[in-house]
Amino acid sequence: MNHRRLLATALRWATAGTLAAGGYLHAQLYVDGYRYVHVIGPLFLLQASASFALAALLAAGTPPLLLRAAVAGVALGALGGFAASRTVGVFGFTEHGLQPAPQAGLSLLAETGTLLLLAAWQLAATTAGRQEAPSGLLEPRPGSAWPSPRLRELRETVRALLGLDDDTAVVIRQLGRDTHGRPPLETVVEVLPMDGGPTHRWRLDRPADQITEHDLRTTLLRRRQ
Repeated sequence: MNHRRLLATALRWATAGTLAAGGYLHAQLYVDGYRYVHVIGPLFLLQASASFALAALLAAGTPPLLLRAAVAGVALGALGGFAASRTVGVFGFTEHGLQPAPQAGLSLLAETGTLLLLAAWQLAATTAGRQEAPSGLLEPRPGSAWPSPRLRELRETVRALLGLDDDTAVVIRQLGRDTHGRPPLETVVEVLPMDGGPTHRWRLDRPADQITEHDLRTTLLRRRQ
């Protein structure tokens, strides 16, 4: 788990870095002369401002999926503008090859790197989510079965109550507390942030199939252990 958190943190900071680099290059081109180009100048300034703002939000902590989509949109917009300016033109403005150098080539690398890092980040989060499912499966009570739809419902309730994002794993385990694994049972709820934050754990002194939303609300919203 620590390895996954370190990977998620490294990808987050690397994405913020490439995004900020792309913003810096657009800002530099704006100051060096693009500010005088009709429409294109303001677009370069907007690109730089959005890149810096999103990079700061990425550096502040694990962002929700919507913010990551915004980062991808900014990078795709820059690449789309790059391609259009060298083919059909953008508002009558055209460029050729990797001019102006070296900013054009560096910007191309920065925006492409941002997209690749985002893809790797999403892949890591998806893989972690798949690995979470087996560890989060509840052991049924002796003589009874535990339906998976109810398990998913409990996990989603935990996410909703705590406002968790997709990069935070929720693990629910049902444990026997005697030497033979028979009742009485207790249910353990664990929240494991992927960005290296602290793990939180709660214990409920009842089987999982008897836990209600009210039980979760009462337990989870108290001071975390």
